[in-house]
Amino acid sequence: MSQCSKGFTLIELIAIIVILGVIGITVSSHFTDSDTASVQTSRDDLVAALFFAQQKAMAQSDITLAVSAGGVDVQQAGSSIRLHKDAYPLMFVNGVSVSPSQSYTYNKLGQITNLAATAQLTVQKGGTSVEVTVEPSGYAY
Repeated sequence: MSQCSKGFTLIELIAIIVILGVIGITVSSHFTDSDTASVQTSRDDLVAALFFAQQKAMAQSDITLAVSAGGVDVQQAGSSIRLHKDAYPLMFVNGVSVSPSQSYTYNKLGQITNLAATAQLTVQKGGTSVEVTVEPSGYAY
């Protein structure tokens, strides 16, 4: 009497799942928008630099943050700050620009002394852009 095997073995099922996973990752990578990812990464870098400058100003004095079209620089007494192996100025991802170029000076309370009203910075690449809002209190979002 012979036994007929009906169905798949566990090894065959695992192999099919792995193959479908690889195909899914390959297909999804073609649908992601690299401009959107670049803009979001640069926006996060900009907001992180704004918060870093604010925190640094509350601990030390003479902190300035300079935003240019291609990057951001946090300075103390006119020199870029170096933190471990990372250093400012931090350049944005290739092709990402920020406007307008602006410098912010922070006081010991973390407030921006040379900003009278809320400012908007535009991070853009190609047709994709996002806004970063900077308040005189030093808060950025």
